[in-house]
Parts: sequence; structure tokens; C-alpha cells
Amino acid sequence: MFLVSPCTADDPALRSLVDAMTAELVPVYGLPPDAHPAPMAPEARFLLVRCEGEAVGCCAVQPVGPGVCELKRMFVSPAVRGTGAAGALLARAERLASVLGADRMRLETGIRQPAAMRLYERAGYLRIANYPPHEGDPLSACYEKGLHAGR
Repeated sequence: MFLVSPCTADDPALRSLVDAMTAELVPVYGLPPDAHPAPMAPEARFLLVRCEGEAVGCCAVQPVGPGVCELKRMFVSPAVRGTGAAGALLARAERLASVLGADRMRLETGIRQPAAMRLYERAGYLRIANYPPHEGDPLSACYEKGLHAGR
């Protein structure tokens, strides 16, 4: 049903999905209309999830320290939410993090995104103290999960 595969940072489908994610977050968090996500590190890896050939979701896995990767820019189009696309993308991102040498994956989401928080919690992520640069941000929620070999 869903095909998750790697893509490059300049893939037009990835750019389109990141733009859609940003547009969705502007009114939720009162961001400026011309808001853009922070640049990714060169070692970040990107994934797309497709349904019937159409890119419907994306994320990035970025190594951030010894044994730790961060999930970034996780987004699934509203039309496929609740269908398993996000779960398939998240599982593949965790496998990618393991391949990159991580034994932990962390992420930051916003408290005004309860569906995202539920997704991560159902997948075994535990709430942790906000890590930089999110410490002190009352709208941020940070999570972490231990990854296991053979996932």
C-alpha cells in the first residue's frame, strides 16, 4: 500500500511536502507567513512515502551525536492521515537511524499537534526534557526512543 524510499534534499516532491508542512504550521503556531524550516545538516537523510505513485509524506533522519539521530520534518498529507502512512514512514526512519549507527532516535513536535504526539507515543517514544534549541519553549514537546538491532 505504501512505499517508503530515500530521496535527495532537492527532490521536488520533498520540497513540495515540506512547503505544505510549513504552510500548515504557520496558523497553528502564529508563524510569519514567509517562515522556512531551519537548514538541515549535510549528513541528513530524507525519506518519502508514496501511495499509488504519489508522494504523500516525508521526513528526515539527521545524526546529531554519537548513537543519536533526530527525526525532523515528519509530515503526512492530510488526505492520508489515519491510513498507516505515518507509521510506515516512522518505522522506516527508525531503521535508517539504526543503519546510521544510532541506538536512540529523538524528535521535537509541538503541543498543538496532538495527533503527532499520539503517533509518537503509540510508537514507543517517551517524553523527555526539551533539548536545545527547544529548551524553555512551552509549545515544544520532545521525545526519545531506544532503537534495537534487527528492526
